[in-house]
Parts: sequence; C-alpha cells; structure tokens
Amino acid sequence: MISPRHYRNALSALALIALAGCASTPSEKSAPAPEPSAARAPSAQPSGAPATTARATGTTAAPVAATSAAGTPAAAADAAAVAVAPVIPERAISQFNQALALLAAGKNQDAELELKTLALGFPDYPAPHVNLGLLYLRNGQLPDAEKEFKAAVERGPDARALDGLGLVYRRTGRFPDAEKSYQGAIAADPTYAAAYRNLGVFYDLYLQSPERALPVYQKYQELSGGTDKQVAEWIKDVTRRAGAAQKPAEAKTP
Repeated sequence: MISPRHYRNALSALALIALAGCASTPSEKSAPAPEPSAARAPSAQPSGAPATTARATGTTAAPVAATSAAGTPAAAADAAAVAVAPVIPERAISQFNQALALLAAGKNQDAELELKTLALGFPDYPAPHVNLGLLYLRNGQLPDAEKEFKAAVERGPDARALDGLGLVYRRTGRFPDAEKSYQGAIAADPTYAAAYRNLGVFYDLYLQSPERALPVYQKYQELSGGTDKQVAEWIKDVTRRAGAAQKPAEAKTP
C-alpha cells in the first residue's frame, strides 16, 4: 500500500535538476533541459504510483519517467502502510504530459501557463510548483523560483524543491539558508544524489572547506555509480587541499 507521502510526491518526481559544470572548477547544477524520451506521466492507479527519480549555470530540468511501484524497493518499504491514497486524475496526467512536451520543445511560456493551470486545478500536488520553480531558476527569475519552491515544500518535504531553494539562497548570498536547504533535501530523500553534489560545491567553493566537501562528493559518487568524471577530479583536488590544510595543524602538535 502506498503511503500518503509517496503519493504526494509521485508527480513531483517528474521534476529533476540535471548537473552541469567543468572539470577544473566545481559548479552547481541548475535547472537542465527536459528529456522528451523520459517524460512520462505516472499511470493512474487507485493506490497512486510513485515515480522513479532520475553547478556554474545554464542547464534546465530533466523530468524522469514515472513508473508503477509494484515490485520496487519503495513498494516493499511501504508494505506496512495502511492509508489508501486517492487516484491520480487522468486529467492531471494529461496536463503534465502536455507541460513536459512544451518544455521539451522550448515553449517555456506555454509550459508555464500549463503548469500554473495545473497548480490551480490540483492544489495539493507539489509537482507543478517544483517544475515552475525550475523553469524560473533556469531563467534567472529568483524571487519567482523561491516562491514556487516554497509552495512545493508547503505540500510536503520534496528533495527537488529543497535543493532548488538551496540554489536560490546561495545565489542571493543567504549561505546559512542554502546549507540548511541542501541538508533538508538530503533528509527528505537520502538517495537524491544531486543535493549531495550541490552541497559539496557549496562547501568547496563558497565556504572554502575541502574537508567538509570531500565526504559529500564521495557520497554523490557512490549514489551516482561513480561515473561523474568531473566530480572525480574535484575529489582529487579537495583531497589534496584538505591534506595540505591538516599539515600545519599537525606541525604544531607537540
């Protein structure tokens, strides 16, 4: 049986921030471009259907395909839940597919209108607000992005919305809030790799704390399968810098 939390986040899993950056300088992931082939709405099941989830700037949000929970680890973890989630309306699924198709085609204004309509028609769903926040973040509309991410979080802890808030806060110089938001994203979904990457970049570049960045980068690599060559280079760099920072302290030890 699907828990209310999984149901409420079923559609929001369609929104995912992709990663970008160069190997020499760590950069945060912004809102990446949609992947039409992966843009698939959740199937309308009476029990709901949680979806599978898929640094500097210039990318856009890539929706991830939503699939049935049957046979997944999430389904096993929720086996003890007794709450019955309502059906995801067919109309919501259709509107989401339309919005994602518009985003994939670069028709941002039309996609924005579709998402706003969806948010009004289905006010309990965080997903329209997450996608709007990603769209505004990509366009540099930080106050609007912040508003939408907060609206998503008000509907329940959402790793993507909290991660997006971290990006907004970092870009507007609110570093304590940025750190708190990245950590909140990890708490909401400990398997959401993107939040670890952004938090690592935050520690690395903005707090100049390689010793704090190192384990976060390593966790990102663990979750992402170790395939990110850029982060592999950053790990080598912060390892060297963290070791160099420790040597003077060790020299002072009697």
